[in-house]
Amino acid sequence: MIYKHFSISCLFILSISVSFSQNKTEFKWPNGAKAALCLTYDDGLKSHLNTVAPLLKRYNFKATFYPTMASPSLYEDMDQWKALTKDGHELGNHTMYHPCQKSEKGMDWVKAYHNLDDYTSEQISEEILLANTMLKALDGKENRTFAYPCAHFFAGGNSYKPFVSSHFLSARGSSGERNELLKLSDIDLYNLPSWAPNGVSSQELISYIQNIILTETFSTFTFHGIGAEHLTVSKEALEAMLEFLNENRADIWVATVAEVTAYLSAYRKSMGD
Repeated sequence: MIYKHFSISCLFILSISVSFSQNKTEFKWPNGAKAALCLTYDDGLKSHLNTVAPLLKRYNFKATFYPTMASPSLYEDMDQWKALTKDGHELGNHTMYHPCQKSEKGMDWVKAYHNLDDYTSEQISEEILLANTMLKALDGKENRTFAYPCAHFFAGGNSYKPFVSSHFLSARGSSGERNELLKLSDIDLYNLPSWAPNGVSSQELISYIQNIILTETFSTFTFHGIGAEHLTVSKEALEAMLEFLNENRADIWVATVAEVTAYLSAYRKSMGD
């Protein structure tokens, strides 16, 4: 089944097309913003429900959650995950079991039976499609975005990125380092740039956003635990960042990965890319 359709909503896509048809040369983010940002949360953790969701509601921001389907929280808190989608947040595909390449540096924690180096292309494809089925049971949607576990996209030595590009709206990569921001024209929709902060201060988060605005580009955050679990950022740091975003709405558009990449893709199509 092919899911590559930019159907966030017919009205939303139509408005994009009309906007770009009126101006074929100049790119503009919605409402004249200088840049765009997606807040993403990986692995399906309880802190996403108990801490992140209330903060997002308080500041009226929508985010993308990439739960691993084997996460205990998906079973224990299913109604709350369903409620996220009703509140306008996006659920993206992060596979069933979060397989990573054990051969890569720092991957000693990866279990042998979740070692992406030993997967076949058929294995990872089936796992991804099964995760889509489970996600559809949660939100009723067929079209969604993807996030590579550990930012790895080689299974058994073969890239599964082509499979992802044929089944998803877009796909997010990730890095524990604050890599140089890309120009909009250089952004790969199937390896979206993202910084995965760990134990950082609110000022470090805000500094990254300020650079996105200054560069007039698009990037994402890959968050994991908020005040708990692993790769943690404190609740206080996250809230201070949201306060900054709230104060700077005129400069940066904060939306789901599906919304932002659909917008960027529509512009590229209008330019003949």
